[in-house]
Amino acid sequence: MLLLVAALMSTAVIEEPDLTALVDRIEHHYDALTGFQADFTQSYERRLIRKTIVESGRVTVKKPGRMRWEYLSPEAKLFVTDGSRSYFYLPMEKQVMVSHNPQGAMGLEKGSPFELLAGGSRLSESFTFFRSSTEPARGGVMLRLVPNAHHEEFDEVEVEVDPQSGELLRVLLMDAQRNRTVFTFDNLRRDTEIPESLFRFTIPSGVEVVVHSDDP
Repeated sequence: MLLLVAALMSTAVIEEPDLTALVDRIEHHYDALTGFQADFTQSYERRLIRKTIVESGRVTVKKPGRMRWEYLSPEAKLFVTDGSRSYFYLPMEKQVMVSHNPQGAMGLEKGSPFELLAGGSRLSESFTFFRSSTEPARGGVMLRLVPNAHHEEFDEVEVEVDPQSGELLRVLLMDAQRNRTVFTFDNLRRDTEIPESLFRFTIPSGVEVVVHSDDP
């Protein structure tokens, strides 16, 4: 029995530095970037009705705090934040959701893993990390992230990470109803020349403007 306890304690001592080092590698990777562009695929799986919605597009990030998520298929949508205000434009619905919370109009609330991309937070401050039993899909390493504070949009997060570079290959968000949203990233272009105009949005005439409820 004593040998078993000693073996378990030895394993914990060995594994924990590896986990800490991997989290440090993720943060260092994104700390070193001033901006990037990537293709993304977003898969939303609704558990009760067993339906999956798949969308794809291009994400552009420029520090500090600017993001542009341009959905291209199957329906055009656009989320833009300049670091202080955000817009979520739905052309088919002729509607724009506006928020003074930089991530609010898209539901990417403060403390989400996406804040890391734009330099808005650190994963080690917002989450407690564990090894994940989920099988990796992109040849990376899976981590489970439990938020240190309550979030409306997700209860739990898993990420697939390139263990060498610290690059996020997939982000999986699970909500209280166990619905799952999966973001997969491809074709990352680092530190490209990104014009500020990509993060400016002019509300088109004739559309409904909805102020997001998280505003004062």
